[in-house]
Amino acid sequence: MVILSKKFELNKYNSLQIYQFLRFGSFFLVSILLAKITFARFTSGFGTLLLSKHEMLMLLSSSLTFFWVSSITNTLIPFYHASDETKQKRLLFNTFAILTIFSLVAGIITAVVGYYKYPKDSDLFQMFALVVFLNTPTYIADYIFYLKGKYKSLMIWGGLTFSAHILLLCLPIYMRQTLNLAINLLVILSLIKFNYTLILLMKYSIISFHTRLILEFMKKVLPFLFSILLAGSMDYINSYIVEYYFSPVDFTVFRYGAKELPIFLILANSLSNIYSGEIANYNKNGNLAEGLAKLKASSTKLMRWLFPTTILFILISKYFFQIAYNQDLVQGYKIFNIYLLLIISRMLFPQTVVMGLMKNRIFYLVSTNYLILNCILSFWFIGIWGIEGIAYATVISFMVEKILLAVYCKMEGVDLRKYTSIGEYVVYSIITLIAFFLNLNGTFSL
Repeated sequence: MVILSKKFELNKYNSLQIYQFLRFGSFFLVSILLAKITFARFTSGFGTLLLSKHEMLMLLSSSLTFFWVSSITNTLIPFYHASDETKQKRLLFNTFAILTIFSLVAGIITAVVGYYKYPKDSDLFQMFALVVFLNTPTYIADYIFYLKGKYKSLMIWGGLTFSAHILLLCLPIYMRQTLNLAINLLVILSLIKFNYTLILLMKYSIISFHTRLILEFMKKVLPFLFSILLAGSMDYINSYIVEYYFSPVDFTVFRYGAKELPIFLILANSLSNIYSGEIANYNKNGNLAEGLAKLKASSTKLMRWLFPTTILFILISKYFFQIAYNQDLVQGYKIFNIYLLLIISRMLFPQTVVMGLMKNRIFYLVSTNYLILNCILSFWFIGIWGIEGIAYATVISFMVEKILLAVYCKMEGVDLRKYTSIGEYVVYSIITLIAFFLNLNGTFSL
């Protein structure tokens, strides 16, 4: 009997997805370890308070950085592929410069917020401000490895840095040390990453500021930045609403319930990032249809994995939370299940087509409507479903946003059928909704 095997190889289509999955995996593992460690090593009230402080740091830093980091890195891929070799080298360094400037501003704001709003923990916020400043610009290292085809190096870089992050954050807490010590260790890790990123830039880029290139690049970034700021800010606004209206325990439960969403967001976004560049390339060569067909094939493969995984998680989520976290956080499974419904809208990729065609200005209008609708529904649904209403508002609003983008693509001559397997998508979506409603109160599960 002959056994045929196909050797697995890293390439531009899977390497970024695997790397982003590793990134999520590290955050996912940190959430589990911190929940277990604080429950085992501290009293229940103190442990939950420590988790709440950590989540507040993550919320503040993420809300200050998510929109410009995502818009810059997402625009970088198609812009890089559309440039000649010299321009590509200049682009890498100038993108790092832009990230560094934004990171400095975010770090200063982090320190100021800690000083005025959390005076008892101002030292903690000041040290974390250094993490924000030093670590955020190192995102360019990920894309240097990816754009230069160094896929194995990208995996090694991710494995080392993510493992170090987990160890330096969790080990001090396990030893019953303060969160301040853990953050101080992360400052050291961030400094090492920052210096290594400079070494990569010296090797792969032209070290010179190019004002005209920065302006050209930022013209492409700004519409997407504005879009992500509007559309993505609701995730953070939701958390701030919960912090204001509910208890610290409820805040932590909500954050842990919504924490699992990135596994799907990351895989979908990495595919979107890859194919925005592919579509830009094909469109430049007058062969847009082939780029759309490749997006359709890859998105179909992705939905065949993510939809069944979503359905499984919906059915086992209560048991998963009981095993992974502590008793204070178990009720987060209800929030988790609602956020899982976002898979229905995430498996539509009109934003990828828009980015590939460099028609980013439409994001202004669509995202404004998303933000307004989400705000209205969030405050309305709180009165109906409480904390869970915020999650329902996000699911509905995000689906409306994708529909509006799909309509715009249709107006540009790109029908949804050209980049989406409609039949499979509809079937998977219906089955997912059925599983959710059957398990709405945890009464039907595996």
